[in-house]
Amino acid sequence: MAKYDSEGGFNYGLMVIIAILAAVVSSFITYKATSTHSGRVAVVDIDQVAISSKSAIALKSAREGQLERLRVMQEEADRQVKSETDAENKKKLADMYAAEISSKREQFNQQYTAALQALDQTIRQAVKEVAKKKGIKIIYSPDSVVMGSEDITEEVIKSMQ
Repeated sequence: MAKYDSEGGFNYGLMVIIAILAAVVSSFITYKATSTHSGRVAVVDIDQVAISSKSAIALKSAREGQLERLRVMQEEADRQVKSETDAENKKKLADMYAAEISSKREQFNQQYTAALQALDQTIRQAVKEVAKKKGIKIIYSPDSVVMGSEDITEEVIKSMQ
């Protein structure tokens, strides 16, 4: 058995060497891609842009309103069902309200999803416009860059105002 073999025959030493080699190759490729004179590199914090966006704030408020409407509908349905004395009518009433609330929830979810997608497109367009204006060709998220690139988050936020 080799020095780095485990009991199952898996060579951990070889795996470590492969991982190190992959990291070196990846670093070299990233360096070559970003060090060429094809354009500058920057980072943008999409989450910060979204949080700062007036559209996102309005969307959050609208979503909270939708959830409140569903809560009120559920409370009213519960009151109506609870006040019904006939068991058969109680079940029909409960089923009717459940279907109505489920339908409304689905409608609200579709509206919210569409609004989120539109906001995402707006943010991406703002990022592209700022990058084009500044001659930036590559944009990363701040989580993937340790140091060495320009942060254009504030400029994107201003462009969306």
